[in-house]
Amino acid sequence: MKQLTEQDFFFCFTKKLSIFLKEEGISYIIKAKSIKDNAIYTVYQKTDELQRALDKYKEIN
Repeated sequence: MKQLTEQDFFFCFTKKLSIFLKEEGISYIIKAKSIKDNAIYTVYQKTDELQRALDKYKEIN
């Protein structure tokens, strides 16, 4: 089994993008608050499906 590293995850600090990903049917693994500035962020495991959704988001924004 491959050991996961930080490189295997996508950290999303943009609420608009997080909402878009949810609408695309992609669920986050963790929702947390940054200890630096209290910003809410979500974490996703990098997958082909996530990458397609990110590409789509870039096209329309």
